Formats: sequence, C-alpha cells, structure tokens
Amino acid sequence: MSGNYIVSARKYRPDSFATIVGQEAMSATLRTAVLSGKTAHAYLFCGPRGVGKTTAARVLAKTINCTNLSAEGEACNQCESCRAFEEQRSFNIFELDAASNNSVEDIRTLTEQVAMPPALGRYKVYIIDEVHMLSQAAFNAFLKTLEEPPSYAIFILATTEKHKILPTILSRCQIYDFRRITVLDITQHLRYVATSEGIDAEEAALGLIAEKADGGMRDALSMFDRIASFSAGHITYANALESLNVLDHTAYRQILEHILHGDYRSLLVALDQLLARGFDGQIILSGLANFLRDLLVAQHPETLPLLEKPASVAELYQELASRTPISGLHQGLKVLVQADQQYRSATNKRLLVELSLLNLIGLFRSPEAQAAPSPQAQPQTGSQPQQQGSSPSAQPNTNTSANSHKPQPQTAGPNTLPNAGVTTPPPVRPQAAVQPASIPNRQEATPTPMPQPIVVAADEEIREGRQRFRGLKSRSQRTQNPTSTELHEEEISAREGFDEVMLQRAWMEFVNKELEEDKVICRNIMQQELPRLVEPHIAEVAIVDSSAVMEPIQRELPRIQAYLRRALRHGGIEVRVRAKAEGEQTFLPTTSQDRYEHLKKLNPSLEQLRDTLKLRLL
Repeated sequence: MSGNYIVSARKYRPDSFATIVGQEAMSATLRTAVLSGKTAHAYLFCGPRGVGKTTAARVLAKTINCTNLSAEGEACNQCESCRAFEEQRSFNIFELDAASNNSVEDIRTLTEQVAMPPALGRYKVYIIDEVHMLSQAAFNAFLKTLEEPPSYAIFILATTEKHKILPTILSRCQIYDFRRITVLDITQHLRYVATSEGIDAEEAALGLIAEKADGGMRDALSMFDRIASFSAGHITYANALESLNVLDHTAYRQILEHILHGDYRSLLVALDQLLARGFDGQIILSGLANFLRDLLVAQHPETLPLLEKPASVAELYQELASRTPISGLHQGLKVLVQADQQYRSATNKRLLVELSLLNLIGLFRSPEAQAAPSPQAQPQTGSQPQQQGSSPSAQPNTNTSANSHKPQPQTAGPNTLPNAGVTTPPPVRPQAAVQPASIPNRQEATPTPMPQPIVVAADEEIREGRQRFRGLKSRSQRTQNPTSTELHEEEISAREGFDEVMLQRAWMEFVNKELEEDKVICRNIMQQELPRLVEPHIAEVAIVDSSAVMEPIQRELPRIQAYLRRALRHGGIEVRVRAKAEGEQTFLPTTSQDRYEHLKKLNPSLEQLRDTLKLRLL
C-alpha cells in the first residue's frame, strides 16, 4: 500500500486552467489565447515557489496540442495527445531543468532538437524550469533560437528570480507574474483535499496551515500530509499547532493582554516560556509585529478583508482590536520593526527583545492610566505634616517648660520649596503674648514678639528660594533643548544690567557652544565681527554687504537673540544687523594666498622668512 502512495501535492495537481488555484487572471488570458489561436512563441512564468508556474506550463503545453478543445478552451483529456501527456510518453512536450543543464552544450543540444518537427500534434513545447540558473554563455547561445524559433516550437520558461534573467531574454517573451495564493484560497483547496481523502479537519487548523504556507500551495499540501499522519486522520487545531511548532494568535494575544494591563512581570515570564520552547527572538518580534498589523486592519470594517483569517478567528481579532488604542498600534509597530532591524547586530539579543516589549507597555497605556498621577515620594521629616490652620497647642509637646517661650515650628505645605527636601518656616504673624507656666530661677519674664525685620527677612528668603528653584528648572529645560528660541516668563521679564564686554563674551559663547560645526560661513563672520551696544538694550553688528554673508546671519539671528537674552538675563535685548559702509569694509581672506598677503602686510619680515627657509604655500 505504501508503494502506491502519492503525496497530495502530486495527486491533486491541477490538470486544467479551471483547477489552477489563485491565478484566475493568468488562466483566463491563456485560455483565450488558445481559443483564438494567438499563442506566443515564448512565455516567461515568474513568481514565488509553489504558486503554480510549472503546473500552468504543463496545462498550457497539453491544451495547445489537444485535437478536441472544449468550448471553454480546456483540453479534452481523451485524444491521443492528451492521453500521451497524461501517461508521460508524449514526444512533443519536453521538460528541461536548467539547474542541471545550464551549459552551452545543453543549449546546443536543445537547438538541434528544435530543428526537427513534431511527429504527432501541432507544436513541440519546451518547458525550461529554473531558467535563471543558465550560465551567461548559455543565455547568449539561446538568444537566436528564442527570437526566431520554427513555427511549431513554443518555449515556456519558469523562474523564481526574474531579476537574474538577461534583459534580452525578457524582451523576447510574454511575461506572466504569478501572485501568492491567498489564505482563503489555500484553505478552500485544503478543505477540498480533506473531503476527498475522508479526513476530518477543523477550519481553524486549515487556516493555520494556510498562514504557515506563506502563499505556496505545494508547501500547504506538504504540511497537510504531515499533520494528517500525525493526527491519524483527524486534524485539530491543537494537533496542527503542535506539529508545525509555530506561534499562533493565542500566544501573541496573551502577550498583548499583559502589555495592556501593564503587567511587566507576567510579560517577561511569558517571553521566557516562548524562548524555552525554542522560538528565536526575531521570530517573536516579527510575529508580534504582524499581530499588531492584523489588529490595526481589524479595527475598521473597510480594512477587515485584509485580515485573511477564518471567521471565528476574525471575531477574536475584532474584539481585541476594540480594546486597543490605535496610537499604541502605530507606535508599537515602529518599535518592533526597529528592534527587528537591530536584532542581528545586537550583542545581547534577549535583552533587546525584553526592552522592546517593555517599551510597549507605555505605548499601550489607556488615557485614564496616563492621566493618573504617579505616586510621589513623601519628604522625610521628623514629624507628620500639620494641617494648615490647626492650633499649635494641638501638637504633643514633652518639654513644655523648656520650649514654651519659643515659637512653634510649622510644616505647612504652601511655603515648602518643591523637590528641595527642606521646609522653610512661614511668616510669623504677631500673636498675643503667652505667659509661661513657670520659669525656675528667673525673674518674671515678659514675652516679646518676634521683631518685624526678621519676619521681612524670612519673606524675602522664601521668595529668593522660589526664584532660585525656578531658575534651576528653566536652566535644566534649556540644557535639554539649548537651541530653543522660546523664553520662559521669568526670562522675558528679567532686566539685569550688562555692558558691551559681557555682550561680546556671550556672543562668542554662542559661537563656540551652540553654533553647529557645519555652518562655516556664519561661524567665521561671527568670530570676526563682534556686536556693539548702540543703546542700553540694543546691540548692532556690521557685516559685509553681501547676500552670501547676510543670509546665514539673518537665519541664525532668532537663536542668537534668544541665547543672549538668556545668558545676560535681559529679556529686552535686541540684535540688529546692518551692512558695512565703504569705509568700514574689512578684508576677508578666503584662500591661502589671501591670508598670506594679509599677514605680510601686518609683518613685512614674513616674506624674508619665507625666502630664507625656502617655504611655499600649499
């Protein structure tokens, strides 16, 4: 029994144009050409593996030699030519494997065979599979025969790598591009095969096989045979999953649930379980990216047909997509694609996968979770903060006799410097004198209220502390974005004094610290021309009257002005640029010779030094 077994890929190979799966446009075109008698002398079938290129070539070869075509343009399978083809004894149809017959001698032998007319039938058909494997010399030897073959000769070339074929070969053929077979078409064909073989198969299992096949029917049928043997004629989704050892949507759904709930511990545990099952990290990244893409297309009815999943699985995708923010899907896809690109060059590949998944938690957080305030660390003080407005006498005091004459400290929040860790006392309000209970060994004491200047000093200290904190915060923000032209409120209102020397020092600091290295013209001009104060808060710089010099300075002027205002703490600084008058024009050396001549005018002995040492300009 085992000797007569034929795999499904051969047993259910299409024998007519109508039975070719997933290539309807190509089948209709070839059928019409056969019916009208307008067949070309050379065809090129190109596309991925397992999509029906060689099968279509055999069907075409059988059909054009059929002596009793049907009205639909199909072979009758009854005439002598059709029977000879089915029994593999036809002398008019030849198949050549270019991978093993790729030399010039093989092409010369083929050319000699072409010269002989067919003994039976109208055409001699030569099917050359994997034609891109022919050598350069073999291609050149084949050109003449392919361009002007005999009237009875037809060549059908098939390849998976069209880009490797010479342009001169492509120009001599009718080219048909075979597309990948859709998941739905493969699933339907697998259902037909399962019914024919009497195998009970679940729809979800057939859909999983179709997804794993990646558009190739031959791969799908091979996996179907393997799973059918594994499951003893009853193909279930669990059997298919175990036999193929693939990650399905349930694994990625579990990962996404952990991400949506922000449960990074369970997320890392789930990732470890997948890695322990032998799945590579790049497969996990790529599969999760495809899963997010499927969720993206499942969010709208118009894009739902792009999902290519069985109806039961599509409902699960729609339910999960309704709970997933679309912005998180967009950003998550970017993170996973970037991680997939960096995976090969990563030193610690597992860490890259873990960090990528942890980054998704922040991207998929719901708006309510993002709006919730994060817990802040409470300042550690010696006692609990007292409620504002509470009486000082309400606080426990174990040393009343010693401290009753001292003002009670308060830790109210309004006068606490944020992030400083130090609580400043509030302004002391004048209060009625409090007579202590008893003061041993002392004269009768009259409590004196705190002097008013001390209260004023406390107010000023608190105000200065707040201003210092705001200044530190604004400097931190400027450090993160030093080239920003936006000023904060305290920077705009600041009016500290400055002179021309401070202005020119800040000008050069901008050139050395903020100005980009590639802005050579602007850098040279700013180093040579310093601003001058024409009014207390107006600076003026004079430069050469040339658009090539003026335009770079004008483009950088907003940044320059904003930097000077921040550096000099004067929000009203204004920088003006004007063109130099004729008497103010300065010499700007641009070449080595110009610089040398300029230095020679400043120091005439430079020419004598050059002659003595026999130096030359480079």
